[in-house]
Amino acid sequence: MTSTGLELQLDGLVGPTHHFGGLSFGNLASMRHAGWQSRPRQAARQGLAKMRQVLALGVPQAVLPPLPRPEIGFLRQVGFRGSDAAVLTQAAASAPYLLRFAMSSAFMWTANVATVIPSSDSVDGRCHVVVANLVATPHRALEGSARAAMLRQLFRDPARVVVHDPLPPNPVLSDEGAANHCRLGARPTDRGWHLFVYGRAHDTPKRDLPRAFPARQTAEASMAVARLGQLHLDRSVFVRQHPRAIDAGAFHNDVVMVGDGASITGSATWSA
Repeated sequence: MTSTGLELQLDGLVGPTHHFGGLSFGNLASMRHAGWQSRPRQAARQGLAKMRQVLALGVPQAVLPPLPRPEIGFLRQVGFRGSDAAVLTQAAASAPYLLRFAMSSAFMWTANVATVIPSSDSVDGRCHVVVANLVATPHRALEGSARAAMLRQLFRDPARVVVHDPLPPNPVLSDEGAANHCRLGARPTDRGWHLFVYGRAHDTPKRDLPRAFPARQTAEASMAVARLGQLHLDRSVFVRQHPRAIDAGAFHNDVVMVGDGASITGSATWSA
């Protein structure tokens, strides 16, 4: 247990390939705005303005730069060859859907980057950062390895902060990061409670699953994250989000609630 704590705000910067591709099935805003004209420079400036406002409130702020896009390596993995320009030309002509994956700037949403277990709550007294695999959506599944490398550059002392690779890319271990996790504690140095919200488990009856949209987070992934983070399990709460909430567009639990200290803001609906 440490005597002092530091809360660091991490924000992602919108990349120059930002576009409204409508790639996130179940995200009503993404689906509604598919095909709209985007303004990457304006979006980046809005993001920076928000970061400056947070910093002015006294919260330490860090910026995660855009990931390399287009993701040429991904396109080469699926058979396109030649120079980078040739690869992009071929993909645009014959696989525009895959090209949209490679161009996605969805990494701006850092709530999905990882789940963080602070040192005050872990068995070994270190902060644990478990990078999300994001396998529920194919465009975001491209992010994990690059984000893990980036976070290791940011947190360079493994004696204090451990950055874990994403869980195996298996649908049973579908992990959406901090978007389905929140910590409750009066102060950062107090031992907190950790609320993990999932949409499905391997044994969830079909009648209890959402009808319109997929449940992204799995119970198995949430429990694996808690284990990797060496979280005291007696301080962990795992609850299943109501399928009607997911069908209404709450594809992540942070759409309906967030935790800050000892309080919860928003309206959440869960199933027993």
